[in-house]
Order: sequence, then structure tokens, then C-alpha cells
Amino acid sequence: MPEIPEIDNCCDKEPFAFFGLTAYYAQVLEEAALNLAVVLRLPEVNLISQELFLDLYDSLGRRTFGQLLKVAKSELNLSDDDADFLGITLELRNMLVHRYFRERAEDFISEVGRQEMKKELQSILSEFKKADEILTSLYLPLWEKYGVNEEFVQSEFAQMVEAAERRDRRT
Repeated sequence: MPEIPEIDNCCDKEPFAFFGLTAYYAQVLEEAALNLAVVLRLPEVNLISQELFLDLYDSLGRRTFGQLLKVAKSELNLSDDDADFLGITLELRNMLVHRYFRERAEDFISEVGRQEMKKELQSILSEFKKADEILTSLYLPLWEKYGVNEEFVQSEFAQMVEAAERRDRRT
């Protein structure tokens, strides 16, 4: 994952850019929780078809981040530190998505406040990245028995990049 960008005070849009990047990583984190929940449910079936996999993914994909974390906590032996940290990131995610700008209305109209917001968003982003690393370290070994390993992931990503480049060349 790319490094967390520095604050460069380039423009009035910068708080929104940091918010957008942080919201993006909140979604990355939710997908990591979904990947974990799906792989934890896969052993419940004897035969895995593409249709069954997609149904399971779709069904679990409708759950909230908190519900997905509950699946992980109920089926894994998480350390207290990891469980606590994931709980904290859940609260940060909910605050970010549901209340961030409302709770910082005064900050947003102040130059000093906007600087504080950008620093806070950098910090939240860092927490989300750490939580994603925890979840990835939990689900990746479980996915390997289904043939999904780092090499497979990189291959899929390379195909996506190639498709995006073909698309860009058409325009």
C-alpha cells in the first residue's frame, strides 16, 4: 500500500482529499473483513461452486463492518490486543462515515482546525492500514487452501491493471 501522503497545504481541497483517501481505506478495511468472513464460512460446505461462492460473498457483503468483525471474533482466537484494536477501528470508521464533518464543523471553518483535521485523518488512515494488515494476516493463510495466495492476488491485480490500461488507450 502506498505511504500516507504528507500535508502540503496546497489548496482548500486538501481536507476533502484526506477525507476521501481515509474513506477509501475504510472500504479497503471492510473488504478485508468481508474476505475473512467469507473464508471462515467456506468450510461449512462440501462442494464449492462459483455460484455458491458468489452467493456467500453477496450475502456477507450486505453486512456492516461491525457484523463482519463479529464473525471473525466468534470464529477465531484473536488476541485481546487485536480484538481491541479492531474494535477501535470500527468506532473510527463509524465516526468517519457518519459524523466526521458534523462533529468538526467549527474546525472546518478555521485554518488551524483544518490543519488539525488533516493530521487527524492521517492518523485514522494509519490505524486503518494497521487493521487491514491484521485482517489480511488472518485471512490470507486461510484462503491458501483454496488456491488464493499472494501470487494469485498479484496475478489478478496485474490483469486488472492491464484491463485499465487497455481502457485508457481506447479514449
